[in-house]
Amino acid sequence: MKDRKWRRTIGTLLAAAMICASLAGCSKGGAAGTGKDSGTGGGDSQGNGTESAGEQAMGRFLEEELDTGVVFGNIYDMKKLDDGSLRIIGTNEDNGNSGVWDSADGGKTWQSVYDLPDEMQNSEKGWMDYAAISPGGQVVCAFNEDVSGGVHPVLYLMDKEGKADKMSFELPKEGESLNITTALLFPSNEWIVLKDGAGTVYQINVSDGSVKYTYELDSDTSVFQVFAVGNNLIAQDETQVLCYDLQTGEQKASEEALSKGGSEKGLFHAVDTLDGGESVYCLSGGGLYHYKFGGSVMEQLIDGKMNSLGAPAFYPIALAMIDEQNLLIAANDTNASSVTGICLLKYTYSADTPTKPDKELKMYSLYDNKEIRQSISRFQKEHTDVYVNYQAALSEGNGMNVSDALKTLATEIMADNGPDVLLLDGMPVETYIEKGILKDLSALLKESGGSYFENILNAYQDAQGQICAAPARFMIPMIHAGSAYYSPGEDFNAFTERKDTMVNMLPGTVAEKFWYTCGAAWQKEDKTLDEAKIREFLTKLKNAYGEYDSSLEDVSAGMSVTSEGAGTELMKEIYLSQGNFDLAFGRINTNFGLCKDMDYGMQQAVNKKLKDGVIDLMPGQADHVFVPTMVLGISSKSAQPELAEEFVKYLFSQDAQKISQSGGFPVEKESFRSVIDGHEYEGQGNLVSVGGNDMDEMLDYAMEPTPEEEITKLTELVESLKTPSLQDDVIKEAVVEQGEKVLKGELSPEEGAAAIMQKVKIYLAE
Repeated sequence: MKDRKWRRTIGTLLAAAMICASLAGCSKGGAAGTGKDSGTGGGDSQGNGTESAGEQAMGRFLEEELDTGVVFGNIYDMKKLDDGSLRIIGTNEDNGNSGVWDSADGGKTWQSVYDLPDEMQNSEKGWMDYAAISPGGQVVCAFNEDVSGGVHPVLYLMDKEGKADKMSFELPKEGESLNITTALLFPSNEWIVLKDGAGTVYQINVSDGSVKYTYELDSDTSVFQVFAVGNNLIAQDETQVLCYDLQTGEQKASEEALSKGGSEKGLFHAVDTLDGGESVYCLSGGGLYHYKFGGSVMEQLIDGKMNSLGAPAFYPIALAMIDEQNLLIAANDTNASSVTGICLLKYTYSADTPTKPDKELKMYSLYDNKEIRQSISRFQKEHTDVYVNYQAALSEGNGMNVSDALKTLATEIMADNGPDVLLLDGMPVETYIEKGILKDLSALLKESGGSYFENILNAYQDAQGQICAAPARFMIPMIHAGSAYYSPGEDFNAFTERKDTMVNMLPGTVAEKFWYTCGAAWQKEDKTLDEAKIREFLTKLKNAYGEYDSSLEDVSAGMSVTSEGAGTELMKEIYLSQGNFDLAFGRINTNFGLCKDMDYGMQQAVNKKLKDGVIDLMPGQADHVFVPTMVLGISSKSAQPELAEEFVKYLFSQDAQKISQSGGFPVEKESFRSVIDGHEYEGQGNLVSVGGNDMDEMLDYAMEPTPEEEITKLTELVESLKTPSLQDDVIKEAVVEQGEKVLKGELSPEEGAAAIMQKVKIYLAE
């Protein structure tokens, strides 16, 4: 058995009078429209927005992923040294050794300089958390020695050639508990900066390990992260930036522009300087910024929306400014070409490249989507003349609801200012198709070159063979339970006849989960809803739910989660994976919800606890349901029809389909297999101890590839799916709201169904 590891789990419809006469997209018996001529985007990537009439602003940093010749398993730090060379300290994935590499050609090639001492390579003796490089090439490593009675944190100091010594610095204990290093910096050849678990920062003399100054930063309400350039110590939390003078140990005057820029642009990931600390280059998800200390402006040099910097899976590790026009970023990017995800990117200023790409493609969704953002980043990397302007209506905490968002969208489309590409999740997809808002994608999909689950891909195909909307991903409503509470293949009637199947579940969550497997059975041919079916749904659900336990509200109080839609809200555990621990440790009798990925090891760990666990399709009034996600459509009024087609085609390619940000299974078969087969665990065999909300609850399982028979089983299950869930979040919100009241006993099923129908009638009439 290898190392044991620990991780903690934690619309409104468009009015027919407004659109029928002006749109020429998909409709029954209709044909796709031609769209308008392509145009060019305005503004600039530096955020200046200045451009003379008829004159395009020029100059932009272009991104390139470097082939270092080394398969890095990790990079701890990277720095440009005083002599102009570059140095990295990291781990070679091929042999597992940690060491130092240098580059004399701006990062194109790297040569090994030395490996760390043997005692730091032996995992039985301890492990390294952090390492940092000085301007002169020295390296300091924070190493945790595994000794009798616990762990002893020490610092190793290596000179430029690799001669190592332990430093005499001892990290003070945090009360009776072991203290830890949470940041390690080497801004000067004279001193090291270390932050501990209590929020204290120590400035340590290199010469003798003594502490020159200490800085108390953390408070009960904020946690600061620290950076250093020249003589400046920078401490940042979500609202402010504090600066200290490393020469005197005193706090400096407030840098208001830096604080304002940091709070608006996001937390810094890495910083560097080119002038000894007179100014600082700051890297965040918003891009790269430059600030002159004492100044009034924080200037944006690179817009993260146009490259990897703003991608959800991109986590910068270190920034090295080579000069004003060239820089390197070491990062962890799960979607990089590197097999480990550890990559090195070079950004080079091109004066001949338009500041903002020549072409702008507008994309719109209700909710923010991480797979889309990641795909945009990769698409723009290969299409430097394209800027994909992605807007998620409900992602900025602006107080807008679904109905308001869809009204605004309708207005923009009618004013010829609408998006080119629509991410239709939560929108009334079939109504948009009926009204001719969307173009036919069938020819485009045939050209994509992949092998797809046709039953999923063709979810919205009409009788004429047109596909005006297609899901790039999907989720599966599933149930996991012991045999006492569920039998394989059990239907909705049989399941809801049982008592105690939904014990300890929040009523709104229950109503939302069953919306997915039942809502599709309510829609009549004229697109209205069948009130009798809704009444049956609420009656059977209430029978199975039983009496409402008001103490559940106390348990859920304070539980919040940042949703992919609209900020922080009360946790609704609609995903199957969120109920694993409650099921395994008996707090709930059945676990049902949306399955969006496969964690075979966790499933087996839960089954071991249940002894007779069953995983099956979740019962509902509709049969063999799947939930289309990342549903894509091209506006029949697109100003960039050809570019829109190229982008959507990319989103169905294997390159984009294999991007995994937990947004659902890929619809492309090879990509589907790649995200469920556990290939990343090949040869590891690590035993994982996973903890729930209760620290005494642990589930152990080996991180191993998924057995072939399980891959086949899930693939065949996907191929059996035939009913897409109803896509309309305005209706869903009404069902969840009234369903919760019924399950709480505040309304009868008949009253709840009538209330839903009333809300839907008002919605449809708008």
